[in-house]
Amino acid sequence: MSTASTEPGCPAEMGSICARRHWAVYWLLIVVSFSINASNIARLQNFATRGESPFFSANDRSRWCTVYSLVHFGTYEIDGVVSRKSSIHWDSIDKVMHVGQDGKMHQYSSKPPMYPTFLAGQYWVIRAATGWNLDEHPLQVVRVMLLINHAIPLALMLVMLASMLERWFVSDWTRYFVLASAGFGTFLSTFAVSLNNHLPAAVATMAAIFFADRIFQLTNRTSWWNFFGAGIFSGLAMTFELPAAALVGGMGLALIVKHVPKTIFGYGVGVAVSLVPFLICNYLAHGGIFELAYKHRTDGQVIERVNGDFSDSLDSGILPTELKKVCQKWIDDKGAAALDAPRVEIGTWMGQSKELQGRWVVRDAITSTQFALLQTVDGEFEVREWFNWYDFPGSYWSSNKRSPIDRGEADVWMYAFHMTLGHHGLFLLTPLWGLSFAGMLALLIDRRFQRRWLGGLAIALSVIVFAFYLRQEPHDRNYGGQTSGLRWMFWLIPLWLLTMVPTVQWLAANRKGRTICLVLLAASILSAGYSIANPWVHPWALSVFEWMGETGIWPIGL
Repeated sequence: MSTASTEPGCPAEMGSICARRHWAVYWLLIVVSFSINASNIARLQNFATRGESPFFSANDRSRWCTVYSLVHFGTYEIDGVVSRKSSIHWDSIDKVMHVGQDGKMHQYSSKPPMYPTFLAGQYWVIRAATGWNLDEHPLQVVRVMLLINHAIPLALMLVMLASMLERWFVSDWTRYFVLASAGFGTFLSTFAVSLNNHLPAAVATMAAIFFADRIFQLTNRTSWWNFFGAGIFSGLAMTFELPAAALVGGMGLALIVKHVPKTIFGYGVGVAVSLVPFLICNYLAHGGIFELAYKHRTDGQVIERVNGDFSDSLDSGILPTELKKVCQKWIDDKGAAALDAPRVEIGTWMGQSKELQGRWVVRDAITSTQFALLQTVDGEFEVREWFNWYDFPGSYWSSNKRSPIDRGEADVWMYAFHMTLGHHGLFLLTPLWGLSFAGMLALLIDRRFQRRWLGGLAIALSVIVFAFYLRQEPHDRNYGGQTSGLRWMFWLIPLWLLTMVPTVQWLAANRKGRTICLVLLAASILSAGYSIANPWVHPWALSVFEWMGETGIWPIGL
């Protein structure tokens, strides 16, 4: 860690002394940050639910259900976990239903299965070594696993950040401020107490940038291993956050300018190494390497259109002969071609989706094949392949029980406002990011920092990811549900921490500028700390906006 210092005013012959001084402060900040996160994990417990529950939301319970089922039942199906009697609450709204390997309908976590599979391996070892299990020792098991998978990786992320800061030609004050911002001023520390994919995605993103920075900034560091490291961690970030596919592509474009063969065969192989287990776990859980629960939010292709009004019969639980023949023929054709199944009859009735008027679902009692029946505006009925894994009896997502925020924001411009300056706003909840977005432009313009690739990558990814979530269907424009921050953007935090360096360096030149930085840091720490006991609550800003709406000061609300 004793790389030569590039601090302004530090003579070359004093480089090692300056570096040791820097690392003395770095380690102080890193140890304090780790200790705070570890202590929060050590005392975590959700007192708002029954028993000694270490789970804070449907989101983390969904992943823990998969972990439990893999170790105790040897399957990705979570029916046996959510339906059993337990001293703590296990059920989750973040689940889907589809036909399993036994040909019957089963429930599964809606979360990508690779990370829970990795965690299940850890749980198996802990259970074998200590005798602890999630039934009798839930707090102990979860606390140990969060320490391993959240607190320690977050500390390693700070070490990588400090190592990169040591290569910047900036003042001591700038280095320490940026590292302190990373350790205390972001929502990554807030989410350390609850299992989630956002924190490990951010750590993977930082690791990918760390290896890329070595390639661009250090002499004779364009080895295959650095390209491979950048690839494996950018691919890993994508397995945690699917929009991080933009990171895989953007970093690949940046590196290919540096060295074409090493990008293709080093970086490319690294990405593949991360994606292969991801695809294998998808196959084992859902029957296809590209099968993701998130893809199954709508009905499938139209099998046939039938003239007539059958709504009264369907509402009465009777499947009309005309529609039954279409479903029966499709099952017979599929069975003869692929399943070699005997002729079967449509049996089990599921009924009409509560919020989707004019849509009914039926299931074949033997093959569990399902069909969606949709009444069109011109009086026809469409018989479609059932493709919506989120639509099943009791599903939160196809009922009228969804919370106001989960119903989504219909106005795209209002959504954009609340994502930036409103109740889930990046700049309101973490005002430090104002420094970052100014710094992105500075990296592109100012050649002294020699990191135009970083500024360009940060701008491109921030715009692409923001636009991606802005363009979602209205029911998906929900800010991440009940959560203390805009969690879908958290994996970009490493980029934002590094790109704030030019702005902080400029402001640090005088007392007034340093005061501005410290005020922004203090506000960000207070905002992140507001939900430190449970990150799965609404941010403080939402309460403020609701109060403003109730009092008529500014009727924006949700």
